[in-house]
Amino acid sequence: MLKVGLAMLMGPLMAAYDTTTGPLPPTSEGFQADQYLTDMAIDDTANDQEFLTPQVFPRLDVNRPSGEFDMWDRGSMLRPEFREHAYGDRPNIAHVKKGKGTFRVEHRSLERVVEPEDMASTRNPLQPEEDAALYLAGQMRLDVDLRFVSHAMSADAGWAFRYQGVASNPNHADDTPEFLQFDQPGVNVAEFIRARARRMKRLTGRKPNVLLLGSDVAAALAFNEDIVDRVKYVMKGVADLDLLSGFFDVPKVLDASGVFNKALEGKEDDFQYIVSPKSMLLTYAAERPSRLNPSGGYTFVWNNLYTKFDGEQEQVEGGLGLMRRGRDSRSGVKWVQCHHAVDTQVVAPDLGMFFEDVVAAAAYDW
Repeated sequence: MLKVGLAMLMGPLMAAYDTTTGPLPPTSEGFQADQYLTDMAIDDTANDQEFLTPQVFPRLDVNRPSGEFDMWDRGSMLRPEFREHAYGDRPNIAHVKKGKGTFRVEHRSLERVVEPEDMASTRNPLQPEEDAALYLAGQMRLDVDLRFVSHAMSADAGWAFRYQGVASNPNHADDTPEFLQFDQPGVNVAEFIRARARRMKRLTGRKPNVLLLGSDVAAALAFNEDIVDRVKYVMKGVADLDLLSGFFDVPKVLDASGVFNKALEGKEDDFQYIVSPKSMLLTYAAERPSRLNPSGGYTFVWNNLYTKFDGEQEQVEGGLGLMRRGRDSRSGVKWVQCHHAVDTQVVAPDLGMFFEDVVAAAAYDW
């Protein structure tokens, strides 16, 4: 009877804890949720608009570090397969012709040490760990985005459609890869992007819903004379991303303005944009991520790896990474670690259009 009463009491208590004070400790082997990590400001970094990967490619969980995925063929996406049904027969079996690609998720990690003097020099005993967690979360976002760029934002990423900007006299032959750069006189940017979007819709049945702009491209469009003239009556002097979204009829427009230092330690600093500033990607991201749904690309996350760690930990960045903390009793220092196991791959090459040299001038040369 006592056990029944305790069960009846604990149910509401545990439910209340789940909704008011934080996550319940998971039942996975070795995993213990860390309320302090949950309460730290690391969750705020999920609002960092410079973190591109989760905004461009949908997430797809995998249960092993490597494997195959289906490469979607545009001809099969739209081919009618229904057949006349004879009484007593089985329906025609749907068959989508798909090739195979491979993903390989690497387990990558970084640790930061919190020494006793760091703890002694602050009134808030959690601040050194919080600072370490924030730093590691930023490093994780940078590492994931650099891998995304290497697989999706380059001429050899595998996209079926590649376009090259030129300063004058583009070749207007059918299906030409050339176009007039956006910062040249007389360019109708909205007409160009909408035309490319319609082309993808006609060839694949799916309308692109993400437009990723290199930093120089975004800067040029913000003050493009044609765009500003059309939007000047909406009480803004420049075209921000929301206005560009409506102007181009693309639901999500992103400005890839993140930077990093490409130089190795000890070498002269070499600050560069994460995404080539004069490039642009127009793609379709599946609204319902699944192995059965085509998408321009997917972010493969080896999620069950995170359940195999012991000790206090918390998933961060929407589950793309894992933050852990502990204490080394031998040296007396505390440590904070960040782990991730993420890979990004192009899955449907026909659902992406990559543009190079979209503008001629760099924004910092203005």
